[in-house]
Amino acid sequence: MKRIVILCGIVLCFIQLNAQEKGVQFQDLTFQEALDKAKAEDKLVFMDCYTSWCGPCKHMLNTVFVLPEMGEFFNDQFINVKYDMEKGEGPRLRGKFRITAYPTFLILRPDGTLQHRIVGARKGTDFLECVKRGAKEETSQFYLDELYRQGNLSKEQLPSYRVALKDAKRNAELKHITGEEFKQLSDVERCLSQYWYLYDQDEITFEDERFVYLIAHKTEFDKQVGKEIVDKRIYDSYFQRLAALKANVPVSASVALIKRQIASVDFEKKEEIVLSLRYVEARNSQDIDVLLDIMEKSLRALPRAFLWQAPFLDFIVKEGSRKQVDRYIGMENEMVEAMDNEPLKKAVKETFAKYRSGRIDN
Repeated sequence: MKRIVILCGIVLCFIQLNAQEKGVQFQDLTFQEALDKAKAEDKLVFMDCYTSWCGPCKHMLNTVFVLPEMGEFFNDQFINVKYDMEKGEGPRLRGKFRITAYPTFLILRPDGTLQHRIVGARKGTDFLECVKRGAKEETSQFYLDELYRQGNLSKEQLPSYRVALKDAKRNAELKHITGEEFKQLSDVERCLSQYWYLYDQDEITFEDERFVYLIAHKTEFDKQVGKEIVDKRIYDSYFQRLAALKANVPVSASVALIKRQIASVDFEKKEEIVLSLRYVEARNSQDIDVLLDIMEKSLRALPRAFLWQAPFLDFIVKEGSRKQVDRYIGMENEMVEAMDNEPLKKAVKETFAKYRSGRIDN
């Protein structure tokens, strides 16, 4: 039996080593040595900027960079190096290239200038496409950035620039240039499916003029883009803002704007947004009776973000009347059953035990 275990271990190590040999070959070089070697071999430098605690970094190293198709392209095109941004040369390189998220991947020219940046982990095929764009000068960020700054970026090059900005997660700039595009289009063009990318960005919130336009022309967007896609975009915009509102601050003007907008538009799961609005308003104004009514009648209809909050609203126990506290504590069993994992169920039980005993932290 012991021999079998040892044999299996040897076979597993062999398989891993074989996969690594076929994948991306990262070289043990200093940054300057990597540049010198790239110059000598007429290649670019591919640099993986990681940290030891970054889960997505490990995912890329263990599941993406080991793929044969990755090795085939990378080992031919680049001098591949990786640096821990918290050790050795890492802190200096982090400052030099303004690395603020992990993983970040850089494609560098032999003179050390940045050609393309990719931020975040991706699937193998998607990542390879990002890298191929960056390795090709005319679709790289550096090249397109220069054209844009000079005012020489053509309409035909805009799609490549949008993708390059998306690769680097330069979301504010992406929002800006797509905003410029939006202003140049006619009303007919704005509703076409080929321009949906103008609206399908997390940075385009419901306050944005593009979102307001989408709401006003929803019927046409439903025809051109598809009702399911449009409805999801509207729902996501509202829900993201509501879920981000802190519980201990007055309800902002944005809530009033959402209420005005949804009064004039229909979309899938609109009732969920209406319920969320009522919940957020009652929670933030600490209107205990309204909050209790919502939870007693519609607890399981609340989106998960608010359902998970419901058992931990200490102010009800601290500030509520005896009757209100009793109503809240009386929902313990339903709240436990509504939680979708055992740790949460346990936390709810422990919290309500404190409520019953009066041991509430101030």
